[in-house]
Amino acid sequence: MRFLGPGSISSILKIALDAVYYAVFALLAALCVAILTLLSVPALAEQVTARVQVDMDASDQVLLLLIFGLALNGYLVIVLWMRQVFRTLAEGDVFHPANVWRLRLIGIALGVLEIYSYLSRTLVEALLNMPVEPVYGMRAVTAWVSVLVVFVLAEVFKEGARLRAEANLTI
Repeated sequence: MRFLGPGSISSILKIALDAVYYAVFALLAALCVAILTLLSVPALAEQVTARVQVDMDASDQVLLLLIFGLALNGYLVIVLWMRQVFRTLAEGDVFHPANVWRLRLIGIALGVLEIYSYLSRTLVEALLNMPVEPVYGMRAVTAWVSVLVVFVLAEVFKEGARLRAEANLTI
């Protein structure tokens, strides 16, 4: 099976990314409805906490949902940029110059999300007195190596775009 062009692995992966994008978007919409419901019907918040057996009031629940929603927005943007990269791959245009910036933005967003993860864990522990499992060891290393790999890919795409532009000038 081919990697580039219509009917290739790239086009299948783009379809999968489309599905993930719309699923995350739907999850964000459901999260907004949940936040609005918790804010407008405080009695519902009490029922939810009674079922889950967590001692937390509505404002704490809303804070947790907002923290989660902000992270989801970050992932939604990353998936959007990945869809754009895979769209160019499915079209057969590997070293599209815009992919360099997209990959750099994906790397930056992944790094920001990792830092946000550390900060939100600290915030939840401090404000809500909820124990949160610390992030260290191989999970932290894997996250930061992933960020570096995306930046390396961006540089590879940059060099490929430069070589393509140079080849277009050659007769």
